[in-house]
Amino acid sequence: MNEEPAQASASPDWRKILGWVALAFVVVEVVSAFFIEFPVAAIVFAALFLIGWFLLRRGGLSGVIFVGALLVIELAGIPFYERKDTDDWIVQGVALVLGVVGIVAAAGALWRRPRAPSA
Repeated sequence: MNEEPAQASASPDWRKILGWVALAFVVVEVVSAFFIEFPVAAIVFAALFLIGWFLLRRGGLSGVIFVGALLVIELAGIPFYERKDTDDWIVQGVALVLGVVGIVAAAGALWRRPRAPSA
């Protein structure tokens, strides 16, 4: 018996996971726009994540790289955000977990991408 198909189906679909993370960040950014000092920045990031989601659906590496870069920017900013109450901690905690999952998914999608045969 050939074990190859079972192993291939057991691996996660990293692009799909990254797509769900991108959509989740669209929601997080839109909701946070109502509660932050510069709501335009949140709306811009929501739009960028939505563009990244469309790029992911189109295929290729551009969506993976684009959403991965946005996630790195998001995670780099988390330590500097002001936390006024429990709601801030919860939203930023969710963003942190989603960001880490997204970066792992982006790395997995890049690692599992089809490679050209070597010469």
